[in-house]
Amino acid sequence: MDDNKKEKKADGGESAVKGIHQTYRAEFRKIVWPSRETLFKHTVTVIAVSLLFGAYIMLNDFVFGALFNAFVENVL
Repeated sequence: MDDNKKEKKADGGESAVKGIHQTYRAEFRKIVWPSRETLFKHTVTVIAVSLLFGAYIMLNDFVFGALFNAFVENVL
């Protein structure tokens, strides 16, 4: 009985891999890639937003660091 299960797994496993591969290929064909212009615009937007957000964090770090240092110097 154990041998029959192994034979079925060997046959079913190979066809299962083919089925999965075909499924992935079908899904991959559905992908709509962006145009070069759209990709450039989105890349510039991501870089600009990242720089602005980084500047915002840096400014907050500077302000809160200065406030903390002033508090520590005056209290302690």
